[in-house]
Amino acid sequence: MLKTIIIAAVVGIAVLIGLRRSREWLLEEVKALTDLLLLRLLRWTAQFGSELTPDGAAEQEMWRDLRIRDLQGLAQRSKQKQEHRAAKEAQGR
Repeated sequence: MLKTIIIAAVVGIAVLIGLRRSREWLLEEVKALTDLLLLRLLRWTAQFGSELTPDGAAEQEMWRDLRIRDLQGLAQRSKQKQEHRAAKEAQGR
């Protein structure tokens, strides 16, 4: 386990030294991972949801599904914008 962490750290540093895009991508992935770990830690220590009634749990589930749908819609629109920009750039060349 420790060897894996050390190897991952060395590879991460090598990528950071490399291309700018790789560096930005790696930093975004590291931020996403730390956010995920922090959220899990907070939920684990707070025992979030243990005090919810069945109706409250159903409502939380509904809101979670709504947030996920909204995020998927945003991702889809962003992808469409990127494809549109790429097509415009290809026509301009």
